[in-house]
Amino acid sequence: MLVGHSMGMPVVRQFYRKYPEKTLALVSVDGALYPFAPRAAMEPFLAPLRGANYREIAGKMIDGMTSQQPAALRAEVKAAMLSTPQHVAVSAMEGMADDAVWTEDQIKVPVLAVLARSPFWPADNEQRFRKLAPELDYRMWEGASHFLMMDRPAEFNRELSEFISRRKLMK
Repeated sequence: MLVGHSMGMPVVRQFYRKYPEKTLALVSVDGALYPFAPRAAMEPFLAPLRGANYREIAGKMIDGMTSQQPAALRAEVKAAMLSTPQHVAVSAMEGMADDAVWTEDQIKVPVLAVLARSPFWPADNEQRFRKLAPELDYRMWEGASHFLMMDRPAEFNRELSEFISRRKLMK
């Protein structure tokens, strides 16, 4: 069972594509199953991150993702994320924006999606996820940040445990 948070979800999908026989289930933690926009449309977002003001621009992006977290947790997440070298962070984002990662091949194992309500998720998001993952357990949490597993760890662990049990993923 593979768990992907945010940018980790395309990685999880790629592993599943390469090794479907080794994959029992996928868990999307506020991560997409389809791109937010085509690669060309992502370029205006990526370009400023390549510049000299990387820390300032990335810092504002992180602030937006953590606005619902307590101040101490926000500071911890921001410090950890900004410790990533610019070339590594930009390269990871460019890789995530690669159209080749986002093919609409079906996921034929159970999928748990636990998402934080956000304007980034369209109204038909559950239907779009379900199109790719027919064995989908879909949860949209109110009042959680992009780091929902840190915001509400007991609730997240309960969701995960119940999914494992419901889908009989452990002997």
